[in-house]
Amino acid sequence: MVTQTALPGLSVEIVHPPEDPSPLRSDIAGVIGRTRRGPLGVPLRVNGWRDVVSQFGSLDTRFATGYAVRGYLDNGGQVAYVLRVGGSDGGTAAGEWTIGNVPAAAGFKYPSYKIEASSPGSWANQTQVKITYLTSGPLRQHELSVRIEVPGEFPEFFTGISPETVVKQVASSQFIRITPDGVAAAPPATGPSVKPWEVVLSGGADPVPGLDDYLQAAQRLGEEIEVALVLVPDLHTDLGPEAVLVLRALLRDAVERQDRLVFVDLPADQAEPTPAVAWVDGLRAGLEMELLRAAAVYHPWVRVNDPLGGSRTPLRPVPPSGHVAGLASRLDRERGAQHTPANALLANAVDVTTPFDRDQQAAVVAGKINLVRCRPGRGLEVWGGRTLDPDPARTFIAHRRLLHRLVRAIRRVAEPLVFEPDGPVLRFALVREISSVLLEAWRSGGLKGNTPEEGFRLRCDEGNNPPELTELGQLQCEILLAPAVPMEFIRILLTLAPQGVLAVVEA
Repeated sequence: MVTQTALPGLSVEIVHPPEDPSPLRSDIAGVIGRTRRGPLGVPLRVNGWRDVVSQFGSLDTRFATGYAVRGYLDNGGQVAYVLRVGGSDGGTAAGEWTIGNVPAAAGFKYPSYKIEASSPGSWANQTQVKITYLTSGPLRQHELSVRIEVPGEFPEFFTGISPETVVKQVASSQFIRITPDGVAAAPPATGPSVKPWEVVLSGGADPVPGLDDYLQAAQRLGEEIEVALVLVPDLHTDLGPEAVLVLRALLRDAVERQDRLVFVDLPADQAEPTPAVAWVDGLRAGLEMELLRAAAVYHPWVRVNDPLGGSRTPLRPVPPSGHVAGLASRLDRERGAQHTPANALLANAVDVTTPFDRDQQAAVVAGKINLVRCRPGRGLEVWGGRTLDPDPARTFIAHRRLLHRLVRAIRRVAEPLVFEPDGPVLRFALVREISSVLLEAWRSGGLKGNTPEEGFRLRCDEGNNPPELTELGQLQCEILLAPAVPMEFIRILLTLAPQGVLAVVEA
């Protein structure tokens, strides 16, 4: 990214180098879903909304993913991996560019070229590629200028292009690719000094994803070491009942890696409290118990401003996962991974789709669903911070996120020691490095106790490393943690005495 500041007689150019991926970060989301355009099945690292639009296009009313990513960024998320999912039935819009009569000295290597959209989808249909040839351009040589007009996108321009290298020079376009089409042939010796072409692309069709496409996307996203918050906004719309199979794959990967949390959205038709709780109960019944610790459900859906809706439908319902993930990402950077993404306001959200009364809220919370509620005069806030795990020792999101952060940090300090010979030196080095990570967590309030010894303990000696284990080339380090108990719900008793005394006590 380049930021320019210009004053009379002074020009300053500030270059921001790209940020290197860091496996220590626990504030980065991974999003699988449908987008307007972009490569299929490839997770791309995006930094800000402009980056999202450049890679995947702007919002599309047919899909929820764009709105979820925008909600993530508006609520404090900075970096995300977005993976466009789609099937093999999609078509890529294309058109033929026939050179015709231009001078041989122009340098065209082929009599015709194929102009193809940069990715499959109907987004590129009716794209106009306007090309102009000049025998003597501003640089006094044969030149091409290319203007690409995609419906719903800002035009793209290329100027000063050599006809000999047009394929290579236009390869950086967001919208098109040019490839030779036909056998190289010598053009006529003479031709006009100025010649325009206009190629209109057609034949694009949106790739509709199936179960296998989503499963492959889940596996591919799991390979990204930075991803710590996983969301799939279009899952239920695309797969219906088969969505549970994708959730199982994502949750199993999260449990095995011990470094990420899956945000689960409910289907749009399960908005009311009773169906919502029943759906979550069915999800829990269909999953292995160990997988539940990696799942956090948020409900109901939220209404957001839709710039594509016009005056008739200015608001659009979207799953809340993107907004909540953005909140979790921001709080992670500000206060630490152990801070529960709750009791905080959501930005870029106007209302909930289904308001609940007090009894309905209680029923939803009892069903292990984290509420998104609208409070008059305050706005939308997240109210709850639990996973689906029924075990009280594992149910808090704060505990899970703290563990994820520690696992990432411990991996960093332990992996360089993998090939070191076992012995007192290795064990001391391992304990020292891990202790530094845990001490940082204790100082930030993630672990309880007035002293570090009350917050964590490590054991790496002969007691938990018997000879038979050492002979196998294994070394165990036992870590005991005492996470700080997150404050999820606090009951306050407010009493106004007849004498005018106000008493506030925790009940």
